[in-house]
Amino acid sequence: MKTKESKKDIKTVNRKKTGKVYLAGAGPGDPELLTLKTKRILGEADVIVYDSLISEEILSYAKDGCEIIYAGKRSSNHTLPQYSINELLSEKAKTNNTVLRLKGGDPYLFGRGGEEAERLFKDKIPFEVIPGISSSFAVPAYAGIPLTHRDYASTVAIVTGHEGEHKEKSTINWKGLVGADTIVILMGYKNLDSNTKNLIKAGKDKDTPCAVIQEGTTLNQKTAVGTLSTIAEEVEKKGLKSPLILIVGNVVKLRNALNWFEKRPLSGISVLVTRGEGQAGTLSEKLKKLGAFVINMPLIKILKDGGGIDRTKIDKAVKNIKKYDYLVFTSANAVSAFFERYFSKGMDARALSGKKIISVGKVSSSELLKYGIIPDIIPSEPSQAGIIDVLKDADIKGKKILFPQALKINRELPEFLSSKGADTENLPVYETVTPEG
Repeated sequence: MKTKESKKDIKTVNRKKTGKVYLAGAGPGDPELLTLKTKRILGEADVIVYDSLISEEILSYAKDGCEIIYAGKRSSNHTLPQYSINELLSEKAKTNNTVLRLKGGDPYLFGRGGEEAERLFKDKIPFEVIPGISSSFAVPAYAGIPLTHRDYASTVAIVTGHEGEHKEKSTINWKGLVGADTIVILMGYKNLDSNTKNLIKAGKDKDTPCAVIQEGTTLNQKTAVGTLSTIAEEVEKKGLKSPLILIVGNVVKLRNALNWFEKRPLSGISVLVTRGEGQAGTLSEKLKKLGAFVINMPLIKILKDGGGIDRTKIDKAVKNIKKYDYLVFTSANAVSAFFERYFSKGMDARALSGKKIISVGKVSSSELLKYGIIPDIIPSEPSQAGIIDVLKDADIKGKKILFPQALKINRELPEFLSSKGADTENLPVYETVTPEG
């Protein structure tokens, strides 16, 4: 016999669950300007609907299996019209998905986030708004232009340079803008000439300093400087393209002293990094911090299985690890390949007690530390010759030495160890190959 309470429970179970939508700003372009909350939601979302200014690096934070949908808009070229995006967000949330609507800058500053939130409210879809760092102030900061300054500007006006196409005529009050000390015009590439002329016509001095910044906060950032009457010409000379923003006001004068981003040592220089996949990170990050535009193009690939690598021999060495007196590592790849296998077989660092660990240099030593292992010997010269120099006076006759290594290496060290009477096991744990394509 079913009670009223049990019927209510059944209805609750059968009711479709609704997910949630996060309207989030991804910032102006630099992935490091992403907020912590947006980064967290990126890793939790089942569906991500993103705009054209969102980089692949930011999208890489998405979890495996996440549905990623491009909804970019550039001027009159819209992948999805706004009404379709509104509908998409609701439909994806209705199937109990966590949906992230990811926009450049801030979702509520010329980002149409308000329109999308209205639709979600109408459809009774739960939502949250995650503010983002707006390009309106971040991009000028990267170009050395503070929007306010006690000596130059106390008021700021932010205006769109491209109004909605549904409007029959402009509703921008140009005369009202003239009184602001600093004017920021976003998305103004297409209408740059007409916007500057509108300001002059409204009463702004034609000699007011101006700057236009392309792709601000990214490694493609470029800046043109002029006056209200010349800036359109300067932009054309420099070949600047969308996305860009226009800054009008005396604060532009500070750029000569405060421009830091474009003055970094490698700004404007492209660097090709050919290290193997997964190994370029540290070098690439250092180059980026110096301002370089980094292109990662691995010319080698590290294989830890298959090819000429015999897993049976590696497993045997791991099983008999206690018999060795020395372990020698001449590359970080050898460290990771060996210890990934070592720990996967249920071994731990205690089995290495009493053994001498030799590391060729800092990189290999750092890799060893990831596994909780501190090397006993690090030569001053990071090479096989450096290890030979350290061991040349050591009594290693009859000592058992395990030497995890690449399939093909310089034979100088193995030959030296043999000449000293050591019982050396040369153990290939990885090989380098040329990537296909």
